[in-house]
Amino acid sequence: MVLTKCDQCRGTYAERNPPEEPPCEICYVELWSENEEAIRIFTVVRNQFIMGPTSAIDINHLAIYGAMDLYKVKNRRQCFEKVLRLANWWLEQLRKKEQ
Repeated sequence: MVLTKCDQCRGTYAERNPPEEPPCEICYVELWSENEEAIRIFTVVRNQFIMGPTSAIDINHLAIYGAMDLYKVKNRRQCFEKVLRLANWWLEQLRKKEQ
């Protein structure tokens, strides 16, 4: 049996002491094959947000470029733009959760 990333995440949160529910509502992405590279890069850099006075305001673009170098992304511009869209969606979900 192969575990999906969601299954792995749920398992990780279940193993915490005390067990927690995973933040599925802010972790939704379209797992289409054409987005696979961008999702991989976003997964690597998703903790590299630039913080404002009260919350995250943007994602660190240099972290995205570094991850694209590390994973040898061929179409860097397209991947960068997809990661930015995904990061903006993620930030929007975080803001909704804060309200």
